[in-house]
Amino acid sequence: MTVTTKAELMPAIEQAWLALHRELNLLSAAQMEQQKDAMGWSVKDALAHLTAWERSVLFFLQGRDRHAGLGVPEMVYLSEDEDQINAAIYAQHLDQPLADVLQQFRNTHAALMALIEPLTDDDLHKPYSHYLPNEPGDGDGPPAINVIYGNTVHHFQEHMRWIASLVVTE
Repeated sequence: MTVTTKAELMPAIEQAWLALHRELNLLSAAQMEQQKDAMGWSVKDALAHLTAWERSVLFFLQGRDRHAGLGVPEMVYLSEDEDQINAAIYAQHLDQPLADVLQQFRNTHAALMALIEPLTDDDLHKPYSHYLPNEPGDGDGPPAINVIYGNTVHHFQEHMRWIASLVVTE
């Protein structure tokens, strides 16, 4: 599913956020930190990852470099190698306490939602290049609404399924 208006975007984000939290609320702190997938990622690591990508959208909408929002070096970001970017995010947050990860997750999401709230449909349909005109890429890039949706709703759903499968298999 994709969304084309703010009236569709906001409830879609809220529903995905709540669904993710229903899944998280089933887990203990030990499950969030100790259960790991084959790559060594825990639920805590996935939450730090989600936070970084959401923060990158916050920076994007503010016209700030996304690599700074992700907390990765510019060259890593410009490589467009998502595995390399995600590995850098993982390494950065590996030793961060779960309580801090959870707080940053909530705070970043709240800040992003507050930033989206005053935007109009016209704002949301402006291309990527409107917000980051100096970032290299092909053409004008996708509309902002797609960047937001992909890094919230779609990303939450993707990791919610991963979390559910991780807990079931352990």
